[in-house]
Amino acid sequence: MKTRSTSLFAGFLWLAIALTPVINGAEARAANTNHHSLWAVRGRSNVVYLLGSIHLLKASDYPLPSAIESAFTNSQIAAFETDIGELEGPLVQLKLLSKATLPGGQKLNQQLSAPVYTSFSNHVTRLGMSMVIFDRLKPSLAAATLELFELKKLGLDPEYGVDQYFFNRARKRGDRIVPLETVDFQVNLATEFSQAEGELLMKSSLEEIDETRKLFGKMITAWKTGDSKALARLLNSSMRETPSIYKRLVTDRNKRWVPKIEELLRGKQNAIVIVGAGHLVGKEGVVELLRKRGWRIVQL
Repeated sequence: MKTRSTSLFAGFLWLAIALTPVINGAEARAANTNHHSLWAVRGRSNVVYLLGSIHLLKASDYPLPSAIESAFTNSQIAAFETDIGELEGPLVQLKLLSKATLPGGQKLNQQLSAPVYTSFSNHVTRLGMSMVIFDRLKPSLAAATLELFELKKLGLDPEYGVDQYFFNRARKRGDRIVPLETVDFQVNLATEFSQAEGELLMKSSLEEIDETRKLFGKMITAWKTGDSKALARLLNSSMRETPSIYKRLVTDRNKRWVPKIEELLRGKQNAIVIVGAGHLVGKEGVVELLRKRGWRIVQL
């Protein structure tokens, strides 16, 4: 089973979430399991927890398992992929819209081959939306935004995403919040693809978007049961077909995050690092990268 649409956009789904307010202006409880998508790394005098996030969930997915809640409660520092508070700001949303918009009055149909553009417009129509919303967006953000609307159609909401849930609590509690990447970096990451890469991203998403319900359901099950192998397969395996994009969206970022996590491990306060679940699993995931550097890691 291919899983392109889920994997290709997990890395910057936050950008589509942030873009949605600007554009609009124009399941069951977790199964019993002995493990979660949560790891504890033993530092010199502290513990750093690594929590794999799902960016959209349902209200019925809460409360989260006690092990996850305890990891947050026991931490004084919370690290996220980026500064979610800044990302929510109107100035950043306008900056994102500017970067996501095609230059010089170009339109989406000029960036995509006729068959791919027709397929995309058909998906938009089936969602009951207007192409006017998408026609000025770059292919990468148009595809990611369509994916977001497809997931929201299933009742999933970014307000219940693991990142957002714990960011709100960390900010309210007055924790030290550490962004692993700047908002500008993430905006550029999602918008600076070549035309050929944009075509590939769009085509890959559309090939699998009709199976979103099945694929996302499998991903949620794997996340709730801490099935790392299934998560790696669902989130990352298809990226091997697009190695340059996979490197940019996943492995390069994983490697850059490791020194920042190690800095937390050399501190005295407990910390929880909350990033997309696909970044933690697999041979090139953060967990294995840290383990290879000699850190003691236990899945909880």
